[in-house]
Amino acid sequence: MTTFELKPEYISQMVARFAELLLDYYVFPEIAENMSTSLLAQLANGEYYNDVNGHFVASKITKQLQQISNDKHLELIYSEKPISTIPFDPSSADHHSSLQLNNYGFQKVERLAGNVGHLVINSFEYPQFAGETAAYAMSFLAHTDGLIIDLRSNHGGSSFMTALIASYLLESYPPIHLHDTYWRYYDKVQSFWSLPSVPGKKFGASKPLYVLTSNRTASGGEEFAYNLQALQRAKIVGEQTIGKANAGSVHRINDHFQAFIPNAYVINPTTGGSWNDIGVIPDIKTTEDEAFNKAYQLILEQLLEQYRDSQAPGRQRVKAEIDKAIQVK
Repeated sequence: MTTFELKPEYISQMVARFAELLLDYYVFPEIAENMSTSLLAQLANGEYYNDVNGHFVASKITKQLQQISNDKHLELIYSEKPISTIPFDPSSADHHSSLQLNNYGFQKVERLAGNVGHLVINSFEYPQFAGETAAYAMSFLAHTDGLIIDLRSNHGGSSFMTALIASYLLESYPPIHLHDTYWRYYDKVQSFWSLPSVPGKKFGASKPLYVLTSNRTASGGEEFAYNLQALQRAKIVGEQTIGKANAGSVHRINDHFQAFIPNAYVINPTTGGSWNDIGVIPDIKTTEDEAFNKAYQLILEQLLEQYRDSQAPGRQRVKAEIDKAIQVK
C-alpha cells in the first residue's frame, strides 16, 4: 500500500482547520483559545513539517494539546485510508450488524459458585440497540446473592445505557440523580436519572456489588463506576482508570485526519465534580489480573458471614458452595 505523502501545504491546512474546530467546539472556550494559539505558533515554527508520517503528527499534536487541556479524550487521529465524507449513522444496518457481532458489548453473564453473579460489559451501547440484551442479562442475575460487574476492558459508550444498567442496581423510587452533562454547543444541561421501572427483573439495591476496573477502563465505563461509587452502592476493585470524562464527537478535518473533540463536561451531584484527568480511584486497589479474584474472595466471605446462622435448605446449599469455593481459592 502506498503511503500518503504529507506535503507542507497539506499539513498547514489541516492544522489551521483543526485550530478552528477547537475554537468552535471544545467544551472550555478559554482552553480552546490556548490550544488554537499553541497549534498555530508551532506550525509557524515549522514544528510538524518534517515528521515521519501522519500517525507521528497526530500523536505529537495530541500529546501537546492534552498537556494544555488535561483532557485525555481530546485526540487527533490519522488514517492512511481516506476518511468518508458521509457522516456516521448509528442507526445504519452495517453499524447494527457490527453491534450484534459483539453482542452489544455484553461479553459474559454467568452464575458462579456461592450464587454470585458475574457480568462482563465491554461497551455501553445505546438502549435502542442493546436494551433487550441488557434486560435478559440483568434478569438472569436478579436472583443471585451478590454481583461482580467487570469493566476492565470497557472503553465507554452511551450514558443512556449506563443509566439503564444502574437502574437495575438501585431503588425503584424515588428516581436517583446520577449525573448532569453540560453541552457547550447547545448551552444545555442534560440530566441522567435512574429509571423507576425497567424491563425484566432487578438485582436490587441492597445486595453486595463489586465493579472491576483497569487502567484501560475509559469514558462510559468510568462514568458507571464513578456514579455507583459516589452513591456508595458499589465497591470498586482494581486499578485507577484513565480519566476520560468530557463527552464529545468525531469531526472530519480532511481526507486523512479527524479529531475527537470534547464538547461537554460531567457534573456528579454527589461529588460536585467528575473523574476527568484523575480517573476513578478504586476502593480496593489491586492489579488488573488480580481484581476478579480479590472481588470474588471478598463477596464470598461477605455472603458466608451473612448466611452463617441460616438453617434454610437453600441457604445451606449455598453455604456449602461458598465453603468449597473459598477453599479452592
